[in-house]
Amino acid sequence: MGMARAASVAACVVVAAGLLAGCGGSASSGTTSPPPWSSNAPSQDGLVKGTVPSDRKVVDGGQWSFTLGDKTDPNVPSSQWPGADTVLTAAQLKAAVPEATSVTLGDCVKGESGPNKTAKNASCSWSLSLKGSSGYSNSIVVTIVAIGADKTGSGVTSAWTSTRNKNFSSRASTDRFFTQGSFGAKGSYYLDNNDSSVLVSDGNIAAWIDLSFQGFTDLPDTHNTLMTGVFPVLAKDLADHLPRKYA
Repeated sequence: MGMARAASVAACVVVAAGLLAGCGGSASSGTTSPPPWSSNAPSQDGLVKGTVPSDRKVVDGGQWSFTLGDKTDPNVPSSQWPGADTVLTAAQLKAAVPEATSVTLGDCVKGESGPNKTAKNASCSWSLSLKGSSGYSNSIVVTIVAIGADKTGSGVTSAWTSTRNKNFSSRASTDRFFTQGSFGAKGSYYLDNNDSSVLVSDGNIAAWIDLSFQGFTDLPDTHNTLMTGVFPVLAKDLADHLPRKYA
C-alpha cells in the first residue's frame, strides 16, 4: 500500500521522535461525565455519518489510561502504550466477524519511539477462519501508529488529519470517510484497498490506530461488508478504550 493511501506496517511501527515535537499538551480537568461530540463541529463535504450495525456486536475491552510523563513532551511514553496484541481481543474480533469459526493471533512486530525500542508490540496480525471457507487466508493487521496529546493543529491529531486529508484528496468512489463522532471516534476512514484508520480521543490524549483487512473473499460483497459491517464495530471497540471525557 502506498504512503498516501495508508501507512505500511513497516512504517507504522516506527514513530519518529519528532512526530509530536512542539505541540505541547498536558493533562486537563474535565467534566464528571463524557460530553457529546459537538454537533457544531465543522465537517468537510464528503464525510458521512457512520453507524454500528445491529447484527454485529461490540464487546467491552476496558479503558486505557495515559499520562504525559513530561509536560514539555506531548508524546505518551511508549512504556504506557498497550501492546498491539491487546488493542483488539479474539472475543471482539469474533463478535465483529460472526462468520469466523476461529480467531488466532499471528505475527507481531515490536515498535520504536525515537531511538528506544519498546517492549510492546506495535503491530500484530490476527488470522480468521470463516464458515464455508474456500481455503483463502483472512487476516486483520492492527497497528498502533502514535499516542499523544490531542491538540488541534499539531501533534498526533494533526498528523492523522494530514494523512486522512491526503487520502481524501485522491479518494476513490468506494472509499468512505466518516464524520467526527462516528462510532465514538474523533475520526475514521475506510479505503477501497481495505486499509482503514481510526483516531480515538478522550479530549486530552489521542491514539492513532490503523486496521488492514486482507482476504475475506468468502464474505458476500466483501468490501462493503467489511466497510459497513465489520469496521464500524471494531472502530467502536477502539473508541471505547479512550472514551471522550474532556470538552
